[in-house]
Order: sequence, then C-alpha cells, then structure tokens
Amino acid sequence: MLERTLFAEEASDAHLRYWDINLEVYRAGLALIRPGARCRDIADRLNEIYAGHGVLDKRTFGYGHSFGVLCHYYGREAGLELREDVDTVLQPGMVVSMEPMITIPQGQPGAGGYREHDILVVTADGARNITGFPVGPEANIVRKA
Repeated sequence: MLERTLFAEEASDAHLRYWDINLEVYRAGLALIRPGARCRDIADRLNEIYAGHGVLDKRTFGYGHSFGVLCHYYGREAGLELREDVDTVLQPGMVVSMEPMITIPQGQPGAGGYREHDILVVTADGARNITGFPVGPEANIVRKA
C-alpha cells in the first residue's frame, strides 16, 4: 500500500503550503510513534500542529491504525487507532500506520487532498519505517522528461 501526495507538472504556492503543513504533521507523527506512547497523546499533539496552522477542520479522520496479517483490514483493531479517544499504549512488535490527511475544498486556493502514509513497526526503542518511498515536493512532483 502506498499513499502519497503527488502533483503533475507543478504545484501552486497554496498547494505547497498545505503540502508542507501535512508533511510537518507526518514527520511529527513518525517521531511520536515509539513504545510507551499513548494513541490519544499522539493524536492530540498532531491536532495541535494542524490547529496552529488553522487547518484542523480540514482533517478528515484519525492519524493511523493497526495492520493485520492478510490485509490491512484483517486484524485491524479499533483499540489501536491513532485517535483522540484511544488510550492504548504502543508496545514493541505492534504495526501501525502514520497517515495524516487534510482536504481543501474545490474552489479554494490549494484545493485537493494531502496525504502521506507509512507503515511502522514499533521497536524496543522507537519505530522502524518499512515503507521506503520518498515524500514531499522534491520527490513527488512528476514532470515531463
């Protein structure tokens, strides 16, 4: 599964602003995923970042979830969602996603969806990102050759 913000040819200043905000939340989320972190605390901290930029109301859902063995729906547990109402504490061996997303309505400058999605394995001292695909405008604005 790979979900990334992607533009063809160019992105406007408004698009880049929203993309940068979402990347800030994404990077903060990656840093927050570690053993002992509580799901609700991660969500609260990421909400603060969006709110600081005035876009919390553009957030569409939680920040991540668990994964199952057969596909991301089998084994997905409501008790391991990165949301404000989940008290679960992360432990080594858990597999979770970090996937912040904001949506700017059609007709507004920067209209579109902004989402970065990675899968992480919680380790004894942090988390290992197993996605291995670049993020951001430098890597994901596709231009003609």
